[in-house]
Amino acid sequence: GKKSLRQRVVDELKHYYHGFHLLWIDTKVAARMVWRLLHGQVLTRRERRRLLRTCADLFRLVPFLVFVIVPFMEFLLPVFLKLFPDMLPSTFETESKK
Repeated sequence: GKKSLRQRVVDELKHYYHGFHLLWIDTKVAARMVWRLLHGQVLTRRERRRLLRTCADLFRLVPFLVFVIVPFMEFLLPVFLKLFPDMLPSTFETESKK
């Protein structure tokens, strides 16, 4: 069946909450990796890719926040995602959006 408007809003808020939470966790892990780099340790290939992905996500977060903060701007998000497919931070992507 079709979800009510209230349920769709709650689902979207949960999606944003989980996305920001995952981004916060990735940022903390990336900060630890940068700390290790500054103290002369070498990162593995997997750690280096995760650090680069997290940095890219933080840069992608700025234009994404405009859509979240400005009222009714989220209705234009699908249009911008069609024009710029890699604009969304990776922690906000779902399997259906990939």
